[in-house]
Amino acid sequence: MGTEFELKLSPVTPFDGDALEGLLGLGPARQQRLRAIYFDTPSHHLAKLGYALRIRKEGRDHIQTVKAGGGGPFARQEWEQRVQGTMPVVQAGSPVAEALGETAATLMPMFEVITDRQTWLITDSDADIEMVVDRCVATANEESLPFVEIELELKRGKPDAVFALARRIGRLTPVRLGMLAKSDRARRLVQPPEGAEKARLIKLTDAHSAGEACQLIVQDCLRHYRDNEERLDTDDNAAALHQARVALRRLRSALVVFRPIADGKALRRFADDLRWLAEQLGRARDIDVLLKHGWDKKALARLNDARDLAYAHARHAMHSQLARELMLDLAEWVTVGKWTRRHRTLRSEKAKDFAARAINHLHIKLAAHRDAVGGEGAHEAVHELRKIIKKLRYTVEFFAMLFDKGKLRKARIRYLAALEELQDVLGDYNDRVMMPRLLTTLGIETEDKQEAGDDTLSLAQAKHALRQIEEADRFW
Repeated sequence: MGTEFELKLSPVTPFDGDALEGLLGLGPARQQRLRAIYFDTPSHHLAKLGYALRIRKEGRDHIQTVKAGGGGPFARQEWEQRVQGTMPVVQAGSPVAEALGETAATLMPMFEVITDRQTWLITDSDADIEMVVDRCVATANEESLPFVEIELELKRGKPDAVFALARRIGRLTPVRLGMLAKSDRARRLVQPPEGAEKARLIKLTDAHSAGEACQLIVQDCLRHYRDNEERLDTDDNAAALHQARVALRRLRSALVVFRPIADGKALRRFADDLRWLAEQLGRARDIDVLLKHGWDKKALARLNDARDLAYAHARHAMHSQLARELMLDLAEWVTVGKWTRRHRTLRSEKAKDFAARAINHLHIKLAAHRDAVGGEGAHEAVHELRKIIKKLRYTVEFFAMLFDKGKLRKARIRYLAALEELQDVLGDYNDRVMMPRLLTTLGIETEDKQEAGDDTLSLAQAKHALRQIEEADRFW
């Protein structure tokens, strides 16, 4: 078993590996064609557990590889062995045998990936890095999916050198942080994705420290954003846009939660840049919310035109150098930033203890703002309350797996349900308040009379949800 440190980059524009070779001043690349068959059970059991099992033909050899994502997307555990032929060998005690048990007998080919690979070894006194440009075609069920990726694998030295090379490449050709493995991309041929990628439960255990939790949570937020960003490349997908904004809010919330152990100038810059990026996506999201209401034909046409412009603006922002470098900077910070080496709490404090303190702090803060529901200046006060609710909800979701047994699990589920109800009620209230302002900003006049809704009822529902939260059993 080994653990590899690897950074993936996704080209934004049509990409030429030979041109990059010249720009970096490298010698000729080693050329290979690789054929890999990926296996799983009919119910995709391995994928659900975070494993990928493949057999790759390299010359006359067949190499079986099992990869696990337990260390995050940049440090994956890997098991390799030579096998005879193109069917997996499941040995007792291996990760696959332990994961699948008796269902290992049902392993079957899922998809194939043919890769034309160019490889260079970039070396200096501090590090050796293998740079690979892969032009891939995944096939399954008589369908195919082409894609290109750049992989930077550390062979010697520190990960800092990999990020430095990634920035050098980014200055020569526009690239984005890559968060998906080849198997993740190819699996879409047999498991078509839904409209958007939602946040996942993060696999934290009692053994994780506060620092390790920070790394896994921020890395998951980056994956959440990048997956939805890619879905928006070719489609004005309302669900993906919404989830991309959710991912940015989760990132900002995570940085706030972990500020006690990872404070610094970098966090303040990240917060500002993430806020800017979320704002660039905000207009498109606001229009999508407006379009859920009924409109006359003239207003509807204006809204659709405004939506097209808003999505083009959002896509331009996501492709900008600032956004691309922001994601790479966040990946480097959470992986090898100075905070990972200097703070004793990172190694000594358990994630569960840290989580309990963070949740309790936000719970108390929420209770202190309960008077925001109702009274004068309600909209501004409710806006502040909504921000606290979102941070609390995301924080509970980040650490959910640490409170997932017996009564704690039931209490957590009830608590989250009350938070979601409160967030939905106040979100609807905010949309009604902001609708006239947004229509004015868009220069849209309509003869339709939109229902303002019963704010009294909404605020009463919000007070009820607040009481449920205050009276809920503590799970932390």
